[in-house]
Amino acid sequence: MKIDQECKMPIIEDIKALENTRFEIEVVFFIALLLILPVAYFLSIISLRPMRDSIETIDSFINGIVHDINTPLSVIKLNAQSIHSHLENEKDREKSGRIFKGIEDIESLEEQLLFSLKSDRYILNESILDLSELLKSRLSFYNDVRDSVSVELSASSLNIKVDSAIFIRMIDNIVLNAIKFSHRDSKVLISIKDTILSIEDFGNGIKNRKKVFMKYYREDGARKGLGLGLYIVKSVADLHKIEIELESEIGVGSRFIIDLKSIKVD
Repeated sequence: MKIDQECKMPIIEDIKALENTRFEIEVVFFIALLLILPVAYFLSIISLRPMRDSIETIDSFINGIVHDINTPLSVIKLNAQSIHSHLENEKDREKSGRIFKGIEDIESLEEQLLFSLKSDRYILNESILDLSELLKSRLSFYNDVRDSVSVELSASSLNIKVDSAIFIRMIDNIVLNAIKFSHRDSKVLISIKDTILSIEDFGNGIKNRKKVFMKYYREDGARKGLGLGLYIVKSVADLHKIEIELESEIGVGSRFIIDLKSIKVD
């Protein structure tokens, strides 16, 4: 019996030593964690600061440019309207119409730029509309954008509660991108089935489906544009709490799937 007790004593001492060692390791790990986390946070702030500063600089520059453009653009629009009202020759009126189209394009760009600057604090002004009727009213506009690409619509009635001004911009951005990047003599298909809005093109496809929604990201740096179109799409979707899924294959095309069940009105 005495021998058994003597054998157990070293074992008990070893167990206590192991427990003490484990406690010391836990303490050291906890202290190390307390030291590392602030340093890691500080380093991440430093590393992200140049990117954040660049974005803030661009935003400030854009804000100034937009406001500087407003005054001369208003003068151009006012005088163009005055000239247009006195034109009798049909060809001259067509040329004047193209001037108005250019002015509308600039105004549309201004709206997108200003929305991109305040999207995180934008307050929705919601109303109920029939999405199918909205799309029907935009169809002729879409088909005038590019002669070699036709836009087709298949939609049943769907009432939704949205901020119509920015919701139209979201759809326009997707459709106009689809038209722009479609192959010649192809189609852009818009459809509503149940609560799913689908916009599909047969074009270049999108390489990076995650980055494409980032602010100022451009899939093809050689093309014109600020990289705001799909960023605005995502921002509007987030404001309305709706989901967007993107399917894409290089050289085949892309499909945007927008689930509208959260904003459907019975």
